[in-house]
Amino acid sequence: MQRISFPNLSVALLAGGNNSRMNKNKALLAYDGKAFIERLIAEFSGYDELLLSVKNESQSDAYRSCLQLNDAAANVRIIFDEHEDKGPLEGIRRAIAESKNDFVFICAADMPFASSAIPEYLCEYFCSDYDCYVPTIDGMPEPLCAVYKKSVLAAIETQLQNNKLKISLLFDCVPVKYIPVEKSSLSKTMFQNVNTPEEYAGLQKPFVFCVSGIKNSGKTRMILLLISELKKRGLTCAVIKHDGHDCFSDAPETDTFRFSAQGACAAAIFSADRFMFSAHEPLTAEDLIAKIKALSVSVDFIIIEGLKDSPYPKVEVLRHGVSETSVCRKESLICRAGDVCFSDDDGVPQYGANDAGGILDCIENYFKV
Repeated sequence: MQRISFPNLSVALLAGGNNSRMNKNKALLAYDGKAFIERLIAEFSGYDELLLSVKNESQSDAYRSCLQLNDAAANVRIIFDEHEDKGPLEGIRRAIAESKNDFVFICAADMPFASSAIPEYLCEYFCSDYDCYVPTIDGMPEPLCAVYKKSVLAAIETQLQNNKLKISLLFDCVPVKYIPVEKSSLSKTMFQNVNTPEEYAGLQKPFVFCVSGIKNSGKTRMILLLISELKKRGLTCAVIKHDGHDCFSDAPETDTFRFSAQGACAAAIFSADRFMFSAHEPLTAEDLIAKIKALSVSVDFIIIEGLKDSPYPKVEVLRHGVSETSVCRKESLICRAGDVCFSDDDGVPQYGANDAGGILDCIENYFKV
């Protein structure tokens, strides 16, 4: 066996699918404010060649408008299927045929977390004995996140001529190196693909919304009711409280309070089961959301108390004698809740102050959970 040195590698993003289960273009779905295809282009822009494989010219128009906003897309070359309705095998064939390099890393455009660490790891196994380098997860191959050598082109063309479109059939007739992900430092999340609306909805977790209203309108009470209702449904949540007056502190006489009062810039206390941390540092809601997402526990919802003027979706709390007029923009509202009947019929759902079940149903419907 002759070990092959690290080659110049082309990367091809396959975005020519029919999207039949999603009913919309998966590559243009957004995650954290960026389309899947934008994330992938940015991730793989450092490679020697970056190809974007699409079905036809008309499909490429949507991608071009998206790529115009991405500086990393300047060197992207769009290629088209030559044979219609041949599935991803045709996309692989076109990428290999068009590539200027001998090795091509194929990546499906519905894999938003795919990382350049994948081809870097696969390349460590390159040798003269194999033509395909395919990662496996729990023994199952990942053919749309794998490296192919130009030498497989003839076998693919023969397979397409015989209308045998399963990629697994290719692996029966060319030398394949299967590489278990479990033996690497790669995360299985890197190989996650998004095929259905349900999978896409799950990708958005944790869902973030505010419980807003003026002071003493009942925001904290509403959040406590929602926490109880979420718990009944087997769902988890985290809560962020916004204090616009900067009037909170550690409880007096606690050790952490004394440390901070003495001049420590941060103080923390922990046990085997939990920790608490305080620091004199300006943070935004987005910063805190990111910290919650980084926790090892799974969080389904993040509830922010306050931020009535923010763009986050909101449950607005109204209370008789305290807040009988809406203070939130209608466009940002999931629903209103309270003991006040909002007279202006503007189409925003309304619920009673104790109807946590109905309010949570509305929230889940809003996020398409």
